[in-house]
Amino acid sequence: MLGSDQQMIVENHLVHAYGICGELQDSRKIFDVMPQRNLFSWNIMIGAYASSGSGDQVVNLLYDMFNQGPYPNYVTYISVLRACTSSEMWEEAKLIHSVIVEGGSVPCNVENAIFSMYAKCGNLQDALTVFERMESRNEVSWNALISAYASKGCFADAFHSFNQMILQGCNPGRATYMTLLNAFDDSSILQLGRSIHVQFMGSNIEPDIVLNTAFLNMYRKNGSLRDARTLFDNLPQRNLVSWNVMLATYAENGSPGEALALLGQMYLQQVKPDGITFITILNTCSEPAMLINGEIIFDGVVKWSMESDALVGSSLLSMYGKCAALYEARALLERMPDNNMVAWNSMLAIYAQKEHTQEAIELFGEMQARGLIADRVTCISMIRACSQPSMINQGIRLHVLVFSTTLKRNTAVCNALITMYGKCKKAAYAEKVFKAMTVRDQISWNALIAAYAQQEDVGEILNVLLEMYQNGVKPNKASLVSALDACCMPVALTSGQIIHYQILDLGLETDVMLGTALFTMYGKCNKLEDARRVFDFLPKHDVVSWSAMISMYGQHGHGKEAFRIFHEMPSGGLVPNRVTYISILDACASVAALPEGKLVHACFTEGELELDVIVGNAFISMYGKCGSLENAVYMFKRMKIRDVVSWSALIAAFSQHGHGEEAINIFCEMLENCVRPDNITFVSVLSACSHAGLFAEGCKYFDSMEEDHGLTATEDHYLCMIDLFGRMGRLDEAEKYLLKIPGKPGIVAWMTLLSASRLHNDLERGCYAAEKVLEIDPQNDAVYVTLSNMLSAAGKWDEAAKLRKIMIQRGIKKSQGWSSITVDGRVTEFSAGDTSHPQTSEIHSELDKITEEIKMMGYVPDTKLVLHDVVEAEKELLLCHHSERLAITFGLINTQRGTPLHVIKNLRVCSDCHTATKYISKLTKRTIIVRDANRFHHFENGICSCGDYW
Repeated sequence: MLGSDQQMIVENHLVHAYGICGELQDSRKIFDVMPQRNLFSWNIMIGAYASSGSGDQVVNLLYDMFNQGPYPNYVTYISVLRACTSSEMWEEAKLIHSVIVEGGSVPCNVENAIFSMYAKCGNLQDALTVFERMESRNEVSWNALISAYASKGCFADAFHSFNQMILQGCNPGRATYMTLLNAFDDSSILQLGRSIHVQFMGSNIEPDIVLNTAFLNMYRKNGSLRDARTLFDNLPQRNLVSWNVMLATYAENGSPGEALALLGQMYLQQVKPDGITFITILNTCSEPAMLINGEIIFDGVVKWSMESDALVGSSLLSMYGKCAALYEARALLERMPDNNMVAWNSMLAIYAQKEHTQEAIELFGEMQARGLIADRVTCISMIRACSQPSMINQGIRLHVLVFSTTLKRNTAVCNALITMYGKCKKAAYAEKVFKAMTVRDQISWNALIAAYAQQEDVGEILNVLLEMYQNGVKPNKASLVSALDACCMPVALTSGQIIHYQILDLGLETDVMLGTALFTMYGKCNKLEDARRVFDFLPKHDVVSWSAMISMYGQHGHGKEAFRIFHEMPSGGLVPNRVTYISILDACASVAALPEGKLVHACFTEGELELDVIVGNAFISMYGKCGSLENAVYMFKRMKIRDVVSWSALIAAFSQHGHGEEAINIFCEMLENCVRPDNITFVSVLSACSHAGLFAEGCKYFDSMEEDHGLTATEDHYLCMIDLFGRMGRLDEAEKYLLKIPGKPGIVAWMTLLSASRLHNDLERGCYAAEKVLEIDPQNDAVYVTLSNMLSAAGKWDEAAKLRKIMIQRGIKKSQGWSSITVDGRVTEFSAGDTSHPQTSEIHSELDKITEEIKMMGYVPDTKLVLHDVVEAEKELLLCHHSERLAITFGLINTQRGTPLHVIKNLRVCSDCHTATKYISKLTKRTIIVRDANRFHHFENGICSCGDYW
């Protein structure tokens, strides 16, 4: 027989053993039947509950100790404090703190535990009060303070505490640096991270592989490729973790080429990769052009016998999916074990993402035939595969199938159904699923809001937000972002403002993600000043918010503001990313700002980003729209990998510049390179044919869309054909193509026919087309202007005057035509007959002189274009002072001889100005490039690149 003391020791060991194994019920059973318990017994049981996060059990045991057991000691309190780290335990935490303080002097390790408890409960202010009152502080105390600040995103305060720690004589150890490095995950604080690294290098701590890898990981999280690579190259020793972190740095910063080269370096140095290595680098193969890299990585997977690893296999499938290599993905699946549900679900997810719904359905049937039981992930993937309007019937059948199983009670599955119905624009069905749910989470509410957002039903969104409040559920960032996305149109501005007030009420106005959604909403509602106020109010900006602001200004034609914000970014400690560059390049393209575009190109070259397909395409598009074909071609040739967008962008560039035959040659070269054209490619090809008068070619390529490439013509393709036939004067056939447009022909289609009728003086057809436009948009000013031109050209001055009177009565104003020119980095804008410029007298005098000189060369003003019934001399004067001629003359006066002139015109250049500009280019021996609403015109030595066909 054991003595009572020996029995208690054995029982304590049993309680401890079960506790550390996580068998709390067995541990508690032994504890409850112990005839005797000492302080160690209670501390073991409390410690076991604390380790499992059972805070309520810990507090109950503590109360039992007060009532029946030995009085707690500091070991007890440290365990109890460790358990009270959630907001639900807040009251108990304060009570325990007061009990500890009443006991007298508190040791440093207990004070550290009290501080950590308050910090983890989210009450940083009380935690700071405890820290300030601590009689003594050690490294653990300071580490807890630094960690508390970092968890709240207060990185500057964390860094300040680190410096205070040193000033107060407490030398930071490895744990301190690890705490700091784990906290630094924001690119805006890269400089602080570098400062920490410098201080560490000057300390007495011997750098080891763990700390060096932590610094490397810090640079990864901050997106600094250069710092990471410098450190990596200088590491005295590397382990597999170091290699994987460096690979992840390249992968996460869009440098697939460097990542692949690093993998090759690993092979050369006989470093055996693991699953994480391959999963990381496979993530870099995210587009079809990267498939060749994926195949190289696949060879490595086979070489190191890792194809049987379920996660690596799923990553390979995902890579093939992202690269649109579905055949290869399916072949790989067949080589994998049948019971690998992760792989089957990955394949289903790929089909869902690529909208290959029929293949997903067939695969699902094959899974069932092989005896694989569909789980939650399977059902969610299938539901996602049906998340498009054309697949609504299959989605409903799947809904019925799911609800015949226990998965009908699964919240995630129901959330997926709500999302599916939302994307199918069946918000009423989504609401039925939502109301039938027994358990809803935040995602359920967000999915319902997103469903209504898909239908732009702002009223229902506001109702759902109100219902959330009534059910005690606070909208989170995802809910509010979805709601704001639905308000991105002028008619929904008031609803957007109501949501803005809710954000203020929730105290979320300083959140960067919500702030970005807010100013984007105001921007799309044409409230740029409100958008800017929201942006300026944000306490900090990330790369996403800067990029969104640049994009907003670019979309509204405010290029100058977009450029200013782009150049302000570095002062905020932010490095532009791919999205930033795409946004600023789009802004350059929108205002044809070639000098700024070249400056952005220089910034990109000096940075650390790799020229990938997406950014390369943006450069091609920018140079094309800014009138620099040479640079567009240069960027195209520089790209190591090109996709269909690259080829389409280059074709579009040549099309816009009137080089139709060259555009078609590029298209043929694209086909020879086995690049499959898409709908956008054919819009550029057909537009090139239309603008260059390549009638036969246009008809051939339109027919080949469906016959050779399996593409269905959209409205944009029919518009090109209407324009092609219209320019040739074959208006009956042009109208037939108009009537073939899927659905109802829109404004652009009828306006294209109207313009063709004007070109060929078909007044009757023009009136018919004008009536159709006005049925859709009674306030369309372009219809009235075009019809007035036609009536005036036909000598029907009274009818033209009546039309102008109707415009006045209906409050319809003609869109103001303007032309701009950039001289010495400054943009100057002119309107027709402009007299506001300080050099007006000099400009008009020089223009009159030029007009007389080109008349002597053979120029005859086309006065029939003048709408007003005035004498010929007045008509000539009105033509002479069109905005593009004023801009050209301003450029001639203010630039040196031989300098090319770049002019932007917001409307289509009129035929008389086109003729005059040809003569001016010959007279002045200048290259004059004019970008109008439709295309580019390169005037040189009396000839235009469009061949007078535009």
